[in-house]
Amino acid sequence: MDKHLSILAKQHIETRFVKINAEKSPFLAEKLKIVVLPTLALIKNAKVDNYVVGFDELGGTDEFSTEELEERLAKAQVIIFEGESSRNQSKSSAKMRSVWQSTNSNSLDSE
Repeated sequence: MDKHLSILAKQHIETRFVKINAEKSPFLAEKLKIVVLPTLALIKNAKVDNYVVGFDELGGTDEFSTEELEERLAKAQVIIFEGESSRNQSKSSAKMRSVWQSTNSNSLDSE
């Protein structure tokens, strides 16, 4: 879970990702009603709006993909998701930038 959330936190700067150690933060874990680990408390407007508890919604195993978690978070509307995985969008944006940069540098050479 940590690996996937780390990736998504870098891609979705519109959302704040906060990690707590539930065992070392019993008061906060109780307030957030965290009983099963891992639990994602999806908070909107300062209130818990939804939960992802364990791995049941992610295929029932810890072998889920980042894209599956991204889709689940988008379904809860805590991240902006436009249908294509952000990971794929990043790659295509990088390709577009490199094409633009190389075109731009060629035009500078000809001037």
